[in-house]
Amino acid sequence: MTVLTQSPRTCGNKVAAVNGIVNAFLDSGVPKNSPQYTTLVMIHGYAWHAAIFSKLLPLADKYNARILLLNRRDYPGSQPYSEDELALLRPVEGEGGEQKTRDNLWTFMRARALEIYDWLATCVNDGKICTFDPSTGIGGVVVAGWSLGTTWSTALLANGDIAASVNGVDLRNVIRRVVLYDPPFQVLGYDAKSENPRFDTTLGPDEMVTVFNIWVSGYYDHGETPEEIEYRVPLKEPPPTLRRLTPQDYDAVTYDAPAKLGGSDYILVGSGIQYGLFQRLHDEAFYPTHNTLPQTEVRYVWCDRSVSDVQWGIRRLQEEMDEAKKAGKRMRPITTLRIHQANHFPHWDDPESALNALVGPVDQAKVGQPAGVPARMRNKSLDEGKFP
Repeated sequence: MTVLTQSPRTCGNKVAAVNGIVNAFLDSGVPKNSPQYTTLVMIHGYAWHAAIFSKLLPLADKYNARILLLNRRDYPGSQPYSEDELALLRPVEGEGGEQKTRDNLWTFMRARALEIYDWLATCVNDGKICTFDPSTGIGGVVVAGWSLGTTWSTALLANGDIAASVNGVDLRNVIRRVVLYDPPFQVLGYDAKSENPRFDTTLGPDEMVTVFNIWVSGYYDHGETPEEIEYRVPLKEPPPTLRRLTPQDYDAVTYDAPAKLGGSDYILVGSGIQYGLFQRLHDEAFYPTHNTLPQTEVRYVWCDRSVSDVQWGIRRLQEEMDEAKKAGKRMRPITTLRIHQANHFPHWDDPESALNALVGPVDQAKVGQPAGVPARMRNKSLDEGKFP
């Protein structure tokens, strides 16, 4: 199956309506000669839709995986947001407006979590997701949100109370792993220095998306300390992923309407930072007040030549994990996994390393850990990620 022959405006070889919501997705199908398999669901980021993961599909059989590439709402083939839904993203004026805006943003993302849970339950009922077999480690589903799509990952974790009963399915025994895949620090509610073109007010709406796509797809030579983070100048070799795409490829994997000024993703990012949505999702996901999704592994996959926002994300997480451990604070167990020499697009530039990092066990993931990497920045096993 190839995505690049399909129209970027209708990306997806399958469309499913779940509770009235239309979702477009690409499906690798059942692995050859393997009725029992693990399902991987990929949720894309900002301005790049599900087709950017298309190079994972030919590898599905090798990894005994069924791969579903989901287009989020407002992206090609999936249902646009209604005006009422978009209104939840916009600031509310007047007395009490700030709290109302915060409540509306939470309502918006809880609804997105419910949509994903509904879709997963439908996939179970339709046979696209197998029952997990603990004796073999095969079956169930891994849900990976990439970049801005990490917001959907944290929303699933933060709203894990929904999972117990969704259309007759107990998803707590189905969702094996939720992956936070190369997230920028902003979507986890952290604070740090950024030179992300998305926030450059001197750029026009169209120019911003173009500059952002070049910046976000570069390879950066970062050191191991915060002072050695590179913010804007990518390596000449290899060149940014965007520079190596043909015009046909670029049209097939991008869709910038939601990312432009006034678009749904543009508003979500701005409001999410300003009104604390990402911080609340982080808090509810990482410090659950009740035992939601207790059997689900949380994996944080990061790429060490990705953009500076990602480098600050992993540093802030490591600091938080260290502080929680010292303070005896109960934090959801998180596994961290580093893909060495990868930019923000390993699923395109090195799809096997990406797929291995997403669905393979940490101790077998062939992602590279060269000598000299500080211990706190190395991959952590499940045991190392657990805190009291």
